[in-house]
Amino acid sequence: MKKTLLLLVLTMMCASLFAQEFIEPVETWKSEEVEGYNFYGFSFHQDWEVDFTIESQDGRYTPSNTDIVEAERLLQKKIDYVNREHINQEGQCPIIDEHMRMYKRQYVGFTDVTGSHIIWINGIWDDNVTKERLADDIILTRGGCGRYWHVRVNLDTKKVYGLEVNGDGDIEYLPRVKKPGPRISRARTRDGNVRVRKTGIIHTPEQKKF
Repeated sequence: MKKTLLLLVLTMMCASLFAQEFIEPVETWKSEEVEGYNFYGFSFHQDWEVDFTIESQDGRYTPSNTDIVEAERLLQKKIDYVNREHINQEGQCPIIDEHMRMYKRQYVGFTDVTGSHIIWINGIWDDNVTKERLADDIILTRGGCGRYWHVRVNLDTKKVYGLEVNGDGDIEYLPRVKKPGPRISRARTRDGNVRVRKTGIIHTPEQKKF
């Protein structure tokens, strides 16, 4: 009788374990450190919310290291022409294309309605911006002239365009409108050879909706 009861309990426990929904963690990194010839910065994941858009935007994507290298190759090849008017770069304001290695970078990937992959590059020459701050979130500013700029690089058409340089005046760090939301693990069903693992976190039915 005892053996039968024990076997029944073990059977129920096993059934309960198999009945549990498998959970696969979602990637939680927000940015990745990248470095190459004449550039250093952080590339942001496609799920990291930004409070700006580009023209004809269709979505976001996460740039690969190869994408970053290609974007920088195009930028450094064409920045002289794109920046030929030297807007907001006179007097005490540096000329961007003469000091490219001085600017720390932030990279955000977009896709447009034609299917092109576009990388928005944020250039920052600011001793007050630490490595940790650069990796933490997109930095947008007002003032500071040629020490702050951003530009777009279309990897499919090889076009470098939309250079915007800050105006004169004192530096003002602009508050972010959107903030990254909380991350939760997304539910996955066991399907064939798909590898899944449990997080050990108990999720409510509401949390499992995505």
